[in-house]
Amino acid sequence: MKREKIFTYIGLTLLLACFTIALVRVFSRERAARDESVQVIRFAHWQLESGIREAIDVLIKDYEALHPDVRVEQIAVPERTYKQWVRTQLIGGTASDIVQLGQGTDDELAARFLIPISQIVEEPNPYNAGTDLAATPWRETFVDGMMGGWSFRPNLLEYYGIPLSMFTVRVYYNQTLWNRILGDTPVPEDFDAFMKICEAVRAHADSTGRPIIPIAGSKANGPMLIDKFFASQTQRLLQEIDLLANLRPSAPDIGVGLLRGDWSIDSPGYEGALAITREVGLSMQPGYTSLGREDATFYFVQGRALMITTGSWDSPSFRAQAPFEIGVFETPIPARSHPRYGDNVLGRPSEARAGTGLTFGVTRQSPNAERAIDFLHYVTSRTGNATFSKVSGWLPSVVGVDPPAEVVPFLPNLEGYVNGFNDNLLALGANSRRVVEAANNQLVGPAGSIAAYKDAVRHALPDAVREDLERNVRVGLVNISRQDVLAATQMILNQTASADEDALDNARKLSLIREGQSQQEANRAWLQHELHDTAAP
Repeated sequence: MKREKIFTYIGLTLLLACFTIALVRVFSRERAARDESVQVIRFAHWQLESGIREAIDVLIKDYEALHPDVRVEQIAVPERTYKQWVRTQLIGGTASDIVQLGQGTDDELAARFLIPISQIVEEPNPYNAGTDLAATPWRETFVDGMMGGWSFRPNLLEYYGIPLSMFTVRVYYNQTLWNRILGDTPVPEDFDAFMKICEAVRAHADSTGRPIIPIAGSKANGPMLIDKFFASQTQRLLQEIDLLANLRPSAPDIGVGLLRGDWSIDSPGYEGALAITREVGLSMQPGYTSLGREDATFYFVQGRALMITTGSWDSPSFRAQAPFEIGVFETPIPARSHPRYGDNVLGRPSEARAGTGLTFGVTRQSPNAERAIDFLHYVTSRTGNATFSKVSGWLPSVVGVDPPAEVVPFLPNLEGYVNGFNDNLLALGANSRRVVEAANNQLVGPAGSIAAYKDAVRHALPDAVREDLERNVRVGLVNISRQDVLAATQMILNQTASADEDALDNARKLSLIREGQSQQEANRAWLQHELHDTAAP
């Protein structure tokens, strides 16, 4: 009885201690909020991966050392609830000063609740003083010129977000398991070597009875690997249907090419893409297309899979969680000399289009917007971004930052060819996406086949593509109508501008609107023409 009472008292004591700590923190925050001598900046995001919060804490500490009258609070919200959380906060007027953009934010919310920073990003970052970036506009200090991710919103013709990182995709492998199964076999540099490794893992599992699979897959991770192999087989095909000769046909270009008969599911490139997809897909666990990202992660971290494909953002988490050394290598697409797949390949794809991400914007309701922008200046200075990359283990977003050794394998390869298209690019909308996703089970399942996939999409896919293109035509008209209003507004603002600087900015926006209008009208007219010409008599 005494023992039970002791445990009861211990529990009550711990509960009281937790309540007291929480109460002190609440009152401390309220007191700081009322203290006019202290500027409080709240910084919200959904990145719970290992290293990110630690990196932001280091940057906050360094910034507060430079500005003792400022306190920056980091608010990490789980990814699954961030979308609802940020929308509620923005609409309710209680949002943080700085919020991560992407989940829960769209163009409408950006226009209503975020501060446009187009003029600010044309000025140098003051924290780059003393470097070769001292006189460079802030926008041009980023590796992609702030054209990737959520930085620039084309429909709004404004910059809204500042990126902290960039991302690439690699194949991770368990070095301990690799040495046990494969000995001193080097990482594969060609497709056949990659498939031989997968075969060796299956043979090892059969001989030992251990449930080890070659590649951990899921509906999130699987496509990251398969899409690269698929796109390798459509490289030549994509250039053949490049109607505008811009080296990068869009999804509507590819859809129109299908309707015109410029390519079909029987084209050698597309058939090769299906064959390589099935070959690689069978090296993942059965039913991977219905599994979540966390399922694939568990397979890999628990040593039940030799490899997994995912982005550079998972590297710190894997290194923190896995009880083994981790290695990475690039996806080994087939070479031109490959007897089965080589005829469809141009060569190793370039990653020069890898854009930046982990983007943050400043809310209009922030009482300290200038200070919030100054903090973003600091974390994306060359010094600040180098600190972020070193502590987080993520790629930097600023030019001239030398990443730590463990991050170097994730640097994008800037040499290579334009990549082909994959089923995600082909999916122009809900209709074609539904057809492709349903047919994938016929392709990568143990009982599936290329013939079964073709039977599933042969008649359904052209009809679905036509429906999606027709929707694009309708949506295009709505967008053009909206842009007409914006163009008229900019013309009036330009005529009534009170300062030369405002007139120049309005003229810039009007020029962009007119250019975008012309492009949208031309695309819409072209789609209408092609849909009419390819319609059944």
